[in-house]
Amino acid sequence: MAWFGGFTIETYNRIPGDYEELTAGASVAGFSADKINPETGPYARMSARAVLVSSENGDIRFRIDGGEPSASSGHYLTSGDALVLTGTQAIQQFRAIRSGETDAVLLVTYFY
Repeated sequence: MAWFGGFTIETYNRIPGDYEELTAGASVAGFSADKINPETGPYARMSARAVLVSSENGDIRFRIDGGEPSASSGHYLTSGDALVLTGTQAIQQFRAIRSGETDAVLLVTYFY
């Protein structure tokens, strides 16, 4: 069997339901509370159980323990990489900042 790249997204039978684009710049950014726990629309009163995050245009540092990353500390995600976070608490505590001089655009899909 040959390896052609790519990855498998395991979302534990969750429904992809919302999307947003965030900028990770010189200030710490997190996911939008109204996307994690929407109050209106088809996913009202539901909580996001997983997110797919990809970074474009720049690298980031991130933390999911409630602390704030800096440009030189935290987990490192390079431009073009993707990350799947599971668990509402980890999603709520996600914080990101750019690593370097270029702002990153985070593409986020929420699973309910």
